[in-house]
Amino acid sequence: DVLKLYLAALIRQQFDGLKVAVVANLPYYITSPILMKLLEDKLPIESITAMVQKEAADRICAKPGSREAGAISLAVHYWAEPKILFTVSPGSFTPPPKVTSAVIQLAVRKTPPVTPKSPARMFGVIKAAFGQRRKTAVNAISSGLALPKASVEQAVATLQKGALVRPEQLTLEDFAQLSDLL
Repeated sequence: DVLKLYLAALIRQQFDGLKVAVVANLPYYITSPILMKLLEDKLPIESITAMVQKEAADRICAKPGSREAGAISLAVHYWAEPKILFTVSPGSFTPPPKVTSAVIQLAVRKTPPVTPKSPARMFGVIKAAFGQRRKTAVNAISSGLALPKASVEQAVATLQKGALVRPEQLTLEDFAQLSDLL
């Protein structure tokens, strides 16, 4: 079970001194937890190439600040540069699944594109913002982090995107700035 395996020791033991890339056909129901473990554990890997469900690929690779973006998009963009390489039709498998697949590649970053005071705090703000996606960023963050709405409104105002901005309209830079202010 990759989620329970201590991968840093395995890599040191089996691939010490070598460039490491992960290539996998990920179980669709645990794609995000596996990818986040590989990225958050700061393993000595250069890239991750994986086949995932097309919908997951679209979400994972969505540009932060776009309508398709979600918490997973922002987290992946923090740790890596993602791209969809190609799609795989259901007819490529026997028996054919009911979904289209896609092969994605995550080029692991040496340094993140933003430097919040506390990455953990930034991810807490992101999680709160997307925890109640139909709400405005102010309401979702205020509610999700149990912060006074006025202080969140003041922080969001510094972004100059309007009081009714939605979480998916915010970039990684916006979330870094918000987490530093809150």
